[in-house]
Amino acid sequence: MRVPPAVRSLAARPLPLRVGAAAALLAVVTGCGAEAAPGAEVAARQVPAADHAPVRVGRTEWTIVVSRSQGPAGKLHLVVTNAGATTHDLVVRGSRGTWGTPDLAPGERARLTVRAAPHETLQLWCSMPGHRAQGMHTTLTTS
Repeated sequence: MRVPPAVRSLAARPLPLRVGAAAALLAVVTGCGAEAAPGAEVAARQVPAADHAPVRVGRTEWTIVVSRSQGPAGKLHLVVTNAGATTHDLVVRGSRGTWGTPDLAPGERARLTVRAAPHETLQLWCSMPGHRAQGMHTTLTTS
């Protein structure tokens, strides 16, 4: 897949742009920022207990950020947001299976439920061609 010239690696951008892009992604993952556009999926205002709250996963060129490094064992709910300028997806692999989102256009969001064993390390990555090699991968452990 050819990456358009307008979409450059985050590392190739000047420092102020890299910091700004990282701050924007952090705002998406933590739920801070502007109101959602009409028709966009909006999370419930009531916050569930910390162990059962969904883990927010944000993606941009070329990184994946999770809202917390540990989630509960059993059913684990992920809210996945594409905060990047190109299409991304998310694949999650653990001892109990492999799950994935559909391809998400910039600004789109998906929910993903996975099953994880206690004290497991889940592998998360973008499966779009070349994205994992560019740094779009991380891990999430369970309690």
